[in-house]
Amino acid sequence: MLAVVWSAVRARRGPAIVMALLVAITAGGLGGAGWFASRDTAAATAALVAAAPPAQRTVGVRGGIALGADPVQALDRFRATTESTAGIQVERAVAGVQLPGTLALGDGARIVAELRYRDEACANLVLTGACPAGVGEVALPAALARRLGAAVGTRLLHHNVVGREPLALTVVATFEPRDPLGWWWSGLPADIGLTTLDTIAAPGVQVYATDDLLLPVAQFARADGNAVATAVARLKRESLEVTSGAETLIKAVAAQRYAVEHGITVAAVQFVAVGWLAIGVAAWYAAEARRGDAARIALRGARRWRVVIATSGQSALPAVAGAVAVAGLLPPELRAAAALVLLGALVLIVAADWRLTRVPVHRLLRSAPPRRAALAAAALDVTVIAVAGAGGYQSAVTGDTPVRGYGLELLTPVLFATAGAVLLTRLLLPPAVAAGRAALARGRLTGGLTALFLARRASAYRIVPVLAAAACVCGVAAQDWARADAARLHRAQAEIGADRVLTVAPVPRERLLAAVRAADPEGRHAMAVVVSGASGPGPRLLAVDSRRLRAVAAVDPGPAADRLHPPAPAPIAVTGTALTLRASGGGPVALSLTLAVAGTGEKVHADFGAIGADREYHAQAPACRAGCRLVALDLSADPGAVLDLVELRADGRVAIDGAGFADPARWRTAVGDAAMGVQRLRGEGRMRLAAVAPARHGPADRRIYAVDAPVPLPVLATAGALREPDQSGLAELAVAGVGVPVRASTADGLPARSGGVILTDLEYADRLTAGLAEPARPGDVSQVWLAAGAPPGVLDRLAAAGLTVIGGDSVAAARDRQARLGPAAALRFHLLAAALAVLLASAALTVVAAVQRRDRRAEIEALRRQGVPARLLRAATLWSALAPGLLALAIGLTAAAAARWLLRAPVRPFADAWVVDEPPVSALALLTAIAAAAFCFGLAALGSGRIGGRR
Repeated sequence: MLAVVWSAVRARRGPAIVMALLVAITAGGLGGAGWFASRDTAAATAALVAAAPPAQRTVGVRGGIALGADPVQALDRFRATTESTAGIQVERAVAGVQLPGTLALGDGARIVAELRYRDEACANLVLTGACPAGVGEVALPAALARRLGAAVGTRLLHHNVVGREPLALTVVATFEPRDPLGWWWSGLPADIGLTTLDTIAAPGVQVYATDDLLLPVAQFARADGNAVATAVARLKRESLEVTSGAETLIKAVAAQRYAVEHGITVAAVQFVAVGWLAIGVAAWYAAEARRGDAARIALRGARRWRVVIATSGQSALPAVAGAVAVAGLLPPELRAAAALVLLGALVLIVAADWRLTRVPVHRLLRSAPPRRAALAAAALDVTVIAVAGAGGYQSAVTGDTPVRGYGLELLTPVLFATAGAVLLTRLLLPPAVAAGRAALARGRLTGGLTALFLARRASAYRIVPVLAAAACVCGVAAQDWARADAARLHRAQAEIGADRVLTVAPVPRERLLAAVRAADPEGRHAMAVVVSGASGPGPRLLAVDSRRLRAVAAVDPGPAADRLHPPAPAPIAVTGTALTLRASGGGPVALSLTLAVAGTGEKVHADFGAIGADREYHAQAPACRAGCRLVALDLSADPGAVLDLVELRADGRVAIDGAGFADPARWRTAVGDAAMGVQRLRGEGRMRLAAVAPARHGPADRRIYAVDAPVPLPVLATAGALREPDQSGLAELAVAGVGVPVRASTADGLPARSGGVILTDLEYADRLTAGLAEPARPGDVSQVWLAAGAPPGVLDRLAAAGLTVIGGDSVAAARDRQARLGPAAALRFHLLAAALAVLLASAALTVVAAVQRRDRRAEIEALRRQGVPARLLRAATLWSALAPGLLALAIGLTAAAAARWLLRAPVRPFADAWVVDEPPVSALALLTAIAAAAFCFGLAALGSGRIGGRR
């Protein structure tokens, strides 16, 4: 029997090779799905972890310890206990000790600043001076040193919170962070003094030990994310303070893993469905070609099972060969995929040939194919349509909610196309016969013969569902990819904010603003931005140079951006070093001016001392030679004292006259919740100030601020980013650590809106908080946004203006990061599966054409003998070969558009809850995919089935 089967296979090499290819491609695609899922899951996890903030990979541990006589041993013991208790793999660990307290220069004002010892400190500093090595030596941030008035060699006092004697320190260096955005600096406050371990141990008080553990990528690549949670729980049981953002990252990794596995499973299921359809149709047509073999074996008295073996073996043997060849290429754990595909193929092959054993021998010997059983065919058609309806309903009721499971909704596009093809071919075949007869009667031979060729062979009914399903899968995959690609670009623009974003070393806000404006005076390419809360989970505050926002931002907020910079009084300029104030005071009262140096934002003070009789008082302001902006009048007085201000001159030029002092629109008291300690009284040609007792306990703010910014401050915010306003429509927002009343407008299309964003004007925010702003906090980042097309020279001009670039990002880089994550990987496999599905359908079409070739040639020769012109026969043959493909393409296009218009996509462009605004139907992508499928179908139909009309 095997010899008979083998000789038959050799006689019909074409269908056998196609069957082997169909099974091999289907098995390879299904087996490859597992390989792609494993590879892409690892790649997506690595990409996500690499892009995550350092805090999400860190487990921070803090606990009180007594350093005692051997602080090194005490810290090592804490480190060993922490890491052994955690019991998880660690990529890097940094331990340290912190002593809370305040720093002061002599009896001067105290500034809250911790003393810190931390592993690898000096390696992460750019030092001006020496690294602290002895007891009492300390290195200070350059900004903190300036605020303290300290330099190398200055002696300071550190007052710890326990109340012991202050610790004497000597400044041996000032520093800037070497990599302020790096992991070592993550979570550290801005105001710290870095010193030696022995220095912190010297007071003999209890301190806090810290141990920051950086988790490796492999820790997040595991499917089980409970290890980190278990480690955190163990550490907390030891009465340690534990902070970790790893749980958020673990959840994000799990979402990426699900996106890859679910997305590739969807594509694999649809691909295998198309593959089995193609195998089934190819097996059916191959069985038709073997009707004579079945008849001859039956005439010899063979039993039914021997007939089935002899006939189906001609397709089963190539199928086994194809599956075995692919299985040899697959890893052992994926070879079950080849076995599954082979099992399905054998069932379809045997079913196709089993049908022939139920047909009488005399009917098998006829050249004309037998008619289909009407009832069986109708039942099959109704079943296909019903299953498609069930899949559509299941997909519709799930909406956009991710489905944790697999049902008919995964096959909905394939079912739509198959059901549409079955229904339309059922409906079109009878009219095609009638149209063919009518055309022949009218003498239109080409159209008539084309219709009759199709009706006689019923090829449309068998092959159209396969072609339509493949075209639909191709169209759906192309649309999903186009939508996801557009969504990735839109998200990158929305998250990054501008085409390129440069992170610069911290500088005063006014200096940042002036430097960027100097580098781009036209305001079309660069914009200064200060981001607050960049490292936290909540909404971020972006203070932007709003007049440049629409020109530079990648996402245009529209006319709403104009609300951020309403008209406001011009700043009061003070240009000169010798200041003269005409004033008088009643009671003990003194006055100083707070000034901001133009272009740098550095705050300087001009002290006029005690004010008494009505006369001129003098102060020096050397930093204001090139110009300063008046920030505030600082009154020092007991309640009840009064002060009259008449005129201020700088180098003999009037800066503020009596009318300016008297104008109530030019002056204000503090914003926010400060306790007012000064009151403005009416005065003719002068300003009268009275010191008053604050209405509540706490330090009184006895400053009068120049009005050069709107109050309340206008802001734009995404929905939910700001708390609800009060009855007056105002809310309060912390800007540079100062509570500022704001009037908010809500907008959705804002740049850098990931996680919620609040936009305000940088210039106005700096003016409102000048003199009150706290030092930069962790998460406060100075940036320069660059528009697309910014000239290369702008970077050199920024450097010349004193800005140091320490990092950056871009829309292109963010888009590339998204393209390496799970959804994009799954959609790439969808494109591959769609291409293979089209290849399968084309291969099945070659089998159909090959089987029909013999009978079609005989029909054409008979028509030629009857005098039908060869040109007409060639045209009829051409259109009859192309018609199934054209009909299938139309059905596939419609089904693909309907599937995405009516139903959700099983693979979202993103694994998180980011809202996708892009339309699911893409005409360009759909037409491109259908054109590619049409090219393949045309090659298959014309290459194998075109018959010339030879005499």
